[in-house]
Amino acid sequence: MLLAQPEAVYPPEAVASGIEGAVKLLLTLDAEGRVSRAEVVEGLGHGLDEAAVRALENARFSPALQDGNPVPCQFEFIHHFVRGPSPDVAPPAEDAAQGTADAPVAEEAAPSPEAAEPPAGFTSVVRGKSTEARALVRGSESVDVVELEKAHERAEDLAEVLTRASAVQVQRTGGLGSRTQLSLGGLSGDQVRVLIDGVPIEYSPYVYGLGSVPVSLIRQLEVFNGVVPVRLATDALGGAIHLRSDLASPETGASLSLQGGSFGSYRGTGRLTWRANEHVFMRAAGFHDRARNDYRITVPVDDPTTGRVSPRALRRNHDAYRGTGGDLKVGFESLPGIDRLVLNAYLGRYDKEVPHDQFMVQPYGAVTSAQESWGLGLRYAVSPHERLKVLAIAGYNERVGELLDVTECLYDWYGTCRATRARAGEIGATPLENTQMRTTLFGRVRLLGSLFDVEDLEVSLGVDDSDRSGENAYLTRLQQEDPLRVPLALTSSFGGVSHRQVLWGGKLENTAFLKGYLQRFASGTRQEAAEVRWAGGFGDTVRFSLTRGLLLKASYERTTRMPRVDELFGDGGLLVESADLVPESSHNANLGVELLPIVTPVGRFGATAVAGVRDVENLIQLFPGDATQAYENVDHARSYTAHAGLDWASPGDWVGLNGTVTWLNFRNLAQEGQFSRFHGDRIPNMPWLQASATARLQVSRLLSSADALGLEWTTRFVESFYRSWESAGRGGDKERVPTQVLHFAALTYRTRFDRRAFSFSFNLQNLTDAPAYDIVGVQKPGRAFSARATVDL
Repeated sequence: MLLAQPEAVYPPEAVASGIEGAVKLLLTLDAEGRVSRAEVVEGLGHGLDEAAVRALENARFSPALQDGNPVPCQFEFIHHFVRGPSPDVAPPAEDAAQGTADAPVAEEAAPSPEAAEPPAGFTSVVRGKSTEARALVRGSESVDVVELEKAHERAEDLAEVLTRASAVQVQRTGGLGSRTQLSLGGLSGDQVRVLIDGVPIEYSPYVYGLGSVPVSLIRQLEVFNGVVPVRLATDALGGAIHLRSDLASPETGASLSLQGGSFGSYRGTGRLTWRANEHVFMRAAGFHDRARNDYRITVPVDDPTTGRVSPRALRRNHDAYRGTGGDLKVGFESLPGIDRLVLNAYLGRYDKEVPHDQFMVQPYGAVTSAQESWGLGLRYAVSPHERLKVLAIAGYNERVGELLDVTECLYDWYGTCRATRARAGEIGATPLENTQMRTTLFGRVRLLGSLFDVEDLEVSLGVDDSDRSGENAYLTRLQQEDPLRVPLALTSSFGGVSHRQVLWGGKLENTAFLKGYLQRFASGTRQEAAEVRWAGGFGDTVRFSLTRGLLLKASYERTTRMPRVDELFGDGGLLVESADLVPESSHNANLGVELLPIVTPVGRFGATAVAGVRDVENLIQLFPGDATQAYENVDHARSYTAHAGLDWASPGDWVGLNGTVTWLNFRNLAQEGQFSRFHGDRIPNMPWLQASATARLQVSRLLSSADALGLEWTTRFVESFYRSWESAGRGGDKERVPTQVLHFAALTYRTRFDRRAFSFSFNLQNLTDAPAYDIVGVQKPGRAFSARATVDL
């Protein structure tokens, strides 16, 4: 309840112009009912927005209560400016807004004496909103939800956010634009699917992977540990990462972000939205990245005079990157027969120099690669009946990949051509002028039905039909056999049904599901390679609320993942054919406890702890060779994982601490086949222990009533791990990735004027310039600086 009424001064400019209307604000209250932050959501201009903010900063409310205890909260507040008598006071809201903890349902109560007669020109309306993020966290699924509002202000990418805020392990083979490998519970590659707005990321402008996605264009990350929901319509084995870019109905506005940093790294993103009316909108988004990646590395270099090999520190050479892309959407809402219809078109192009081989042993000086993706999409939602909702996605995608390796030069680490070869090609025995094209038609349909409760029944269907063709122009000119010219076709289908039950007044939620997978692949000139595979799956997720904020969760799934085209037939370049691969399957189980943020006299606390097991048969694992790499089946493997996180924020949110730790024990249990001799070894090239901790300090209202200055310090620890099998070779000769302790700092300033928001961020990565390594020991950048400016209009 509003206790102390704000006195808003009607700006003379607005009075002279006859401006009237409503300013919608998002108010943040502390546990004592004081306004700690007031942000304009929808404004009027002409000084009215500033007048509303100044008035509400001095407002006083009765504290929001949860289980009888005062808690902070957020809600929308509408301040009316009228030149005559005040409008009628709106009725009480049905629900309280969601804040840092679940807010209670608002109860009608008699106004206090101070609030009995509101001054002219003032009314307030609170609209209840249960955010999708909170609904996910309170559900039965084992999921981490990472909201990216603060990450938009800092000069960091999605891989950095994921590593710090979830159980996902992210490995990179260098700087900006380098290959990114994700692992969750020890499973990696396509075993962990990455989707954007319900569609695999390869059917988007970001075909180069998660590292190419601008953080400012994503609103929320959802990390599903092990058990993948039916609604995602995918055959992921170890989990899924779902990127959400459009969580709310678009409103007219624009955003621009520019970032520059060390090693010639530049990133720019922009978004423009136009709302024509309540039924029609348009949105355009684009990005451009580039980097030289000429950071310092230490490598063994032979002396041309003496022939001796010794470690030398030098600049990384031939590792430049460039990426450009955009997306255009036209949407229609709330029309007859249409809840929502969105048409979109997109294009993304990436060019990357390849600096060396898999193990960072042989330098390259002229090998280049490129990826291009474009396509069209359609999204449709309709509610033909009060108990049925239909969501459909359809699209066409075309991807082109290029790999060029035709030089006769033999390059050194300085980028100098020291000698020539009898035959061109730095990677292998023959030159590569590879071009691959893949076209895909895909579709997804979700049916949400209400049997006993709202949307308690879900049916999902999905299909992807892909064709791949290609050419090595060098072999074509010589009229030699070219394996890339053999057309390949792959059709993957998914079907699933789930039913959710809520019992005991919401204390218990249980979701049971069934899944089915069907795959057909064929080789155009080798019909004997055509094969149809199918498999089924099932599982259950359950959540029990011990208290309103303390949740117990358990989940289990029996799942299967079919091999992808590249895993089976290679890419004609660095990835070689493995046509004998068979599907991998797994028993996935999780058990966790989660403490939703609770408010105490000493601050707000939140915590999570989850343990899991993945028992995998015929594990598909990527094994690098001297120049190429290939996927192979490991007969049996099992991983045990544990992840814990803790978060604390002081009263007033001016100090915060959070930390995570992830432990992994991923062992090879093969009893037969070529890997049986490594029985009991850890799966190689996989970090088994890592942790991170972040401390932040925030000071508000420095130069204005709507600004804040924040300082963050993050420390990350990664324990040493073997590049290859533990039992192979002698102890002193085994190659290891060393233990790493890295430090990062960020200074961010944000402010708001009228409806415009500005933020400036300065980041220092790897402050101590410590040696940093990742996949197979490839060195990552040392100390680096970056700055970012963001404007929201």
